Amino acid sequence: MVDNNTAKRNCTIDLIKGFAIILVLITHYSWTDEQRKLFVFPFVINMAIPVFMVITGYVYSLSLSKQGINHIEDAFPMKMILKRIVRYALPFYAVIIWNLFDPHFQRLSLLEFLRWAIDGADGPGSYYFPVMIQIVFVFPLVYFLINKKEGKGLLIAFIANSVYELLAWSYGMPTTCYRLLMFRYVFLIAVGVYAFKGYKLKLWQSILTTIIGAAFIIIVVYFDYVPRIVNSDWSTTNFISSMLIVPLMIWILQNHKNIRVMFLLPIEIIGRASYHIYLVQMVYYLWYYYEFQRIVSTWYIHLILGIVICLVLGVVWYYVDKPIQKVIGSIISGMTDTQQQK
Repeated sequence: MVDNNTAKRNCTIDLIKGFAIILVLITHYSWTDEQRKLFVFPFVINMAIPVFMVITGYVYSLSLSKQGINHIEDAFPMKMILKRIVRYALPFYAVIIWNLFDPHFQRLSLLEFLRWAIDGADGPGSYYFPVMIQIVFVFPLVYFLINKKEGKGLLIAFIANSVYELLAWSYGMPTTCYRLLMFRYVFLIAVGVYAFKGYKLKLWQSILTTIIGAAFIIIVVYFDYVPRIVNSDWSTTNFISSMLIVPLMIWILQNHKNIRVMFLLPIEIIGRASYHIYLVQMVYYLWYYYEFQRIVSTWYIHLILGIVICLVLGVVWYYVDKPIQKVIGSIISGMTDTQQQK
């Protein structure tokens, strides 16, 4: 039996997120450069974060739609913004506390600590928290771009993403800064909105988009091409290479809105806990990865052990955090409702 709250969830979204976070755990393992050239890495595993960004655009669109928000001036309700910030910040700052008590953690001055916390702490994928906080505030602009310009809005978002890359290059923006800004994901977020709105790519557009993404990946990964304008350190997961998955993601989100396969329920649960799993893997790969490497004898047991640890701890943490988030959400609702009545 499935309870009513679970039944209301988009199971397809949870499944996609579940598979994607497992790919994130795999990609952060210490593979060699040659291993990362195997087909599965550039064309499947590396697409995990682009998938998450498309889903973010889709889910945030669903949220605005459910609230009946039709004008951009109404798209920044304090209740929604605070709940989203708490949704990301509460588990993240638990990681900050975890690091502070970890014996591996190098002590920092107050200012260094402040910068470290704002920058997303340490560990693989540490850029994700600051990026998601920025998306909370920027997303309505992307949503109403697609809402107003319809299909043309996706092209405008692509151009905007291109302009950002051009400006980042011309201003000499270092990768340490580039990785922390959400503007590199504007196109992918717009894809999620585009899919939610029901707009479809024509067949030739889908084919062309997929070919461009695949071709860019091939020349970067297999011909060692170093992009001169777009950031070379993120060239295999940027807005151009991510074009590979755009038609597929739009098709899945529009045609398979609520897949429910019982034997895949564990993947659904993993998908719901994906953010908490991501935070656990940050700490695991930063501090404990090499500790376990010395204990186990083979690489594949080491890989599986790391995946299992991150998944189990992440899921447990999600279910511990869920009621806390619910209580805080109720407090926020009460405060904002009272404020509006004054």
